[in-house]
Order: sequence, then C-alpha cells, then structure tokens
Amino acid sequence: MELLTPDRIKTQLQNWLTSEKPDWRDIQVHPLDVTLGAGFSADIFFVDVDYVDPAGAQSQTLVVRRQPMDLEVVFGSSLALQGKMMAALDARGDLPVPPWIGMHLDPDILGLPFLVMGKVEGECAKQKPNYNLEGWLVDMTPEQRRQTFTNAINAFASLAKIDWRDGFEFLVQPQNGKPGLDQYVGALEAWHKAAGRGRTMPIVDAAMAYVRANMPADADVNVLWGDPTPSNVMFAADGSVNALIDWELAALGPAELDLAWWLYFDDLFGRRFGVTRLDGLPSKDETIAIWEAASGQKAEHLDYYDIVAALRMALVAVGAFDRQVGIGNIPATNKSLNDNFMTLYLAEKMGLPIPELGPDFVAFMKNLTPVEEKAA
Repeated sequence: MELLTPDRIKTQLQNWLTSEKPDWRDIQVHPLDVTLGAGFSADIFFVDVDYVDPAGAQSQTLVVRRQPMDLEVVFGSSLALQGKMMAALDARGDLPVPPWIGMHLDPDILGLPFLVMGKVEGECAKQKPNYNLEGWLVDMTPEQRRQTFTNAINAFASLAKIDWRDGFEFLVQPQNGKPGLDQYVGALEAWHKAAGRGRTMPIVDAAMAYVRANMPADADVNVLWGDPTPSNVMFAADGSVNALIDWELAALGPAELDLAWWLYFDDLFGRRFGVTRLDGLPSKDETIAIWEAASGQKAEHLDYYDIVAALRMALVAVGAFDRQVGIGNIPATNKSLNDNFMTLYLAEKMGLPIPELGPDFVAFMKNLTPVEEKAA
C-alpha cells in the first residue's frame, strides 16, 4: 500500500465519504489535524468536511478513529462492535451519542480499520489529572457539580429501558452463554483464561470462581454501555450531557453492571487514590437513588456486581502489567501482577489476605496514572 501522506488520506477519505454518504454531494475534506511521523500512526484525528445535502450547504468536523487489528482494550472487544453500537443508538435518537457517519473494517483505505463520527464539543471529567483535584469541575459550585453528575447518571440509566431485541441483537455472544449475565460472565471467564496464561493469580482466580458461583438468578437482560465513567461523558458548560462516548465495551447483561462500574470508578478516583471528592458530587446512596429513578427499576445485588466490576478492572490490570513488562518498564518479577490496587479492593470485599503495595506497585503505576504510595 502507498505511504499514507496527509494528501493521500484526504483523497481516500473524500472518496470513501462519497460512497458512504450518497446524500452528500460536492464533498471536500480539509487538511487533517494529525501529526505524521514515520508512517501514519495516529489513532484518532479530525477532519473538517464541507458538503451539500438535501437541506443545503453543510460543514462539520469529523472524528476518525483507526484501530490496530492486534489491539484489544478488553479481551474480545472490537471496533466493529463499537461502530454497530453507536450506529444503533444514533438511529434511535433518544440517547446523546456522537453523530454516526460510518466505518470501514478493511485496512485498504487508511492502513487500518476505522470508524468515523461527528465531533462533539464539551468537557469530560478527566482521570489524569484527577477531576477531583483539577479541571472545570473544580470551578463549579457544589450544586452545579451535583446536577452535572446527575445528568450523566440519568443519561446512562436510560439504557435500562431499551429492549435489546430492538436492534441490539448484534451484542449476543452465543459462544459465551445465554444473553444476559450468563453471557457476560462467560466472556469474563474467557478473558480470565486468556489473560492468566496458565499463571496462578490467587485473588483474581478466587474472584472469578465467586462470580460464576454466585450469579443472581433473577438478573434482567439489558443493553450495557460497558464503560460508564465521568471521563466518557462529554458535558456542556452548563453540565448537561452532549454525548456519551467510547462504546467499545458494550454488552448485554443486567443494567446494574453499568451502575456498579460508575460507582467503582467514583470510589477509585476519590477514596482509593487518597483524594477528597469534590463537594456536591452525589454520594453512593444518592447515585443509586438517581439511577433507580431514571431507570425505573430498583438496583439489586449491587454487592455482587461490585465484585464483578472489580474483577473486570483486575483483569485490565493484568493486561497493563503484561504490557509494562513487554516494553521493559518493569521486570517480569515485579509483584504487581497480583499485588495492585485492583486486587487489594477485591481482597477487601471478599475477606482474602490483603496484598502489600510496595515499591513494585509504585514502579508499575508510575506510567499509568498518579497514585499515592499507600493504599487508601
């Protein structure tokens, strides 16, 4: 394939948009907001595009996201799933998501599979630096912060009202079990096996066994965002929600799993990182009440789903550990495979021996996100 220069990428995208958007005429793609090094290596970049549609002359900024074919954020995730999810939600029109343009899963156009969406303006609650310490939320009043998080919780809670059989059948993974919690846990088991690579991981292994053995029998089958965190919400200046982003972890399962994931991260970026949460942010009980009111259902079995969320993050930590070893940041003998923030939380919840977070953990975390040298 020819070298991907900015001019070639412009031409390739212009041709692709012409075939992808038949209602758009006279398409002109403007210079790319992307830095090229040795070859084209950006994962996300922006293009401005002018065109004419039945409503007249239009201009907008598009986001192009390329996905390396050997990169998985979570075992089994894919660019195709994210694209199908965004397309289905955009078609419904009742949940704020970026405008969907299209995707191309062959590397023949941009060297890698890619998807394209409309750019959404706004601010997210960043994880680095921690949104409780720096950023636009700090400048809000407590009442404004409360309403901002309430708006986000209301938005993702509305997923619980969607019938997954109404356009979301692509989320079914028959190889992992029946749609719902059985499938979700089956996917976790496949991830656990792949990440473990035959290694003994006492806390993670115990959590996986617990999650399978203690599945609630009355769990609903809902459409899940999969990654509901404040950093994946684009907020307007007034705290309203412009869009929910990053749908690559979408799945089927009980709606409480999204709530548990939000609560897990809220606790992580506050108490567990030794940081005082901003005044006004809803407490755990308040968050649950907001979610229940917005979803129209009672949150059940949250202690169980908390462990599921914690196990999922512990598996993310296993992958992060292996990447750090692979690029030479830490030695394979580093103890953080089993002794980290994620396993510490699981051990606390399950009454297991508490891992010690010493210099190995500090070395592991310094390339990920700033933390205190002690566990909260």
